[in-house]
Amino acid sequence: INDLFAFFLYDSPDLLPIKNKVGITLTNGSFIVKEGLSFQANHLIQTLQALQQRNSSKSNELTISSVLLERHPIIRLITRFFDNFSSQLNDSSVKFKHTVVETIISNHDRAKSRYCYNDSMREFASCLFIRGGRNVYEFIRLNISDLLPSLPIIQSSLDSITNRINEGDFRYDLMCDYLSLQKTNFIFASEDCTGVIPQIIYNVPSNTFIDFVPHLEDGLPKINTFSTESFSKFENWFGTLNKSHLLNLHMVQPINLDLKSCAPFILSAYGTDNHFTTLDILMRWMTIINQCDKKKV
Repeated sequence: INDLFAFFLYDSPDLLPIKNKVGITLTNGSFIVKEGLSFQANHLIQTLQALQQRNSSKSNELTISSVLLERHPIIRLITRFFDNFSSQLNDSSVKFKHTVVETIISNHDRAKSRYCYNDSMREFASCLFIRGGRNVYEFIRLNISDLLPSLPIIQSSLDSITNRINEGDFRYDLMCDYLSLQKTNFIFASEDCTGVIPQIIYNVPSNTFIDFVPHLEDGLPKINTFSTESFSKFENWFGTLNKSHLLNLHMVQPINLDLKSCAPFILSAYGTDNHFTTLDILMRWMTIINQCDKKKV
């Protein structure tokens, strides 16, 4: 705005009260703003223009300042990386690097309670927690700040996954979905036990207690057996039933025709005390074979 009083040039009766206060109307009809008001208005405009120029030059310095670039040469590399990102969208490794850098930079100036992570970053964090364990995850999270979500967020995210493993449940449908992604119907199935520390846990989604040894029926563990709202019944279980000191795992390894490696799939998992008969094993595996045959696996 070059002239703050330009609107007084309009001949309108609505402007007369204001004109009488800020200026003088001559006999020939022309209007002149009082010198004091004109000076103050011009000074205000000049001050605002100088402030605008200062902010503009400051913004340019933050963008292209050679001093800043010499002090932090990595800015050149980061700028070049983001400039070339659009031409490398099909490269998954580049996309992952972009997500990592973007997450660290965007969370740097935020309060910890306002950290944000996109879906791909949450998936990476979940995989890291599952494959590396709690200690590895915490070590990386504490040493690379702003990158990974906290443990409660990861555990909550894992608990919300719909295809969670329920004790004793054989996930044939999910196995078929996984095999279709791997484009194969050939598998190698196995069963083995690993030692665990006996600990009774209450599972909220299924409303059952886990780590009691489940009863076997035709060699298969009965699902959701230990569910009760009676404290006396739970106390009786705790004093009389065996607790699982082993975890029995049924694993499925897809076999690709092109011999590409892929991760195994957990078909089922349940606690055991390693007390079962030969007939239990035969009946269990006959059921597994029949179910796989029905699924054309």
